Amino acid sequence: MGKDKVDLRVLKTRKAIKEAFLTLIQTKGYERTTIQDIANKAMINRNTFYLHYVDKPDLMENLCHESIEELTVCFNMEVKDQDIHAIDKELFISSLDKMFKAIEANIFFFRTMLSQNGQSNFSIRLKEALKDFILSGNEDHNPKMKVGLEYIISGLVGVICMWILDSEHLAVEEVIKHLSEIHFNNVLDLLKDI
Repeated sequence: MGKDKVDLRVLKTRKAIKEAFLTLIQTKGYERTTIQDIANKAMINRNTFYLHYVDKPDLMENLCHESIEELTVCFNMEVKDQDIHAIDKELFISSLDKMFKAIEANIFFFRTMLSQNGQSNFSIRLKEALKDFILSGNEDHNPKMKVGLEYIISGLVGVICMWILDSEHLAVEEVIKHLSEIHFNNVLDLLKDI
């Protein structure tokens, strides 16, 4: 029973550190935020910070890895044993819905990372994680597939960024509906409606 209390305290401390760090990034930027700033904002001492993380880059790496892992788990649950070419519209919509809900549950993190004060290469990491997931087990990287995949993933990450920065005005369902239409129809036909 004593072990559960320790685990709960560790979780609470890590949550406080994470929230303090993200708040400071939004106000001061990543580069100007110090360990002492994080400790003060989280109401812990510096030694407590170092019990959980090696340094500021380690904290950033942990948060990024954790958040991207949650997204790929969403896709993995949906398309686990599916051939990437056999994914139908219903499965595509369901996967996007789970992914956007995971982002929405962690919107503070994603909004911070994708803001101008956030980590400059986070969108690239997001793209690479999605690409790795889609390509898992598929070693045939012909040029046409590479170009197509880059086009699709870049567009998806661009839409995620757009939605995150304007999530109050753009409903998830609407974004998913449009993504599905784009994915399963000719893009040129959709652009004619503009």
